[in-house]
Amino acid sequence: MTSGKGAGQAPPGSGGIAAGGLRMFGSLVRHFQALGALAGAEGRDALALYVRLGVMLLAALLFVGVAYFSLLFFIAFAIAALFGVAWIWITLGLAVFHLVIAVWCATHVRAHFRTPVFSLTGEEIKKDLAALRGSDSARDVL
Repeated sequence: MTSGKGAGQAPPGSGGIAAGGLRMFGSLVRHFQALGALAGAEGRDALALYVRLGVMLLAALLFVGVAYFSLLFFIAFAIAALFGVAWIWITLGLAVFHLVIAVWCATHVRAHFRTPVFSLTGEEIKKDLAALRGSDSARDVL
């Protein structure tokens, strides 16, 4: 009759501390190998998912761009038909309008590009570092 233990495993009390340490080290290595294999499999799955989502996002942006330009041309030709103005001048007006909006957006981004995002976190880190150094400014804060 077998004891239910694996064929290659020694009873828990045999071999001493060194053998127990080696078994524990082997268990840790197998555990981290299994975690690595799982992370690799999940990483491949996540990569495939994000590539598909990225392709779909690019396709959506392409179709939105085509629809937007089609809508602009429709507006230009509708205004030309209603008011009897050459459509080329209407498209020029739409282009200038979009250029003005683009310049306004660019100046807004340029003005706010250097705005610190994590200022409170930076202050907390400075306080922590000052406290670790034991400076007087850290004692004032605490």
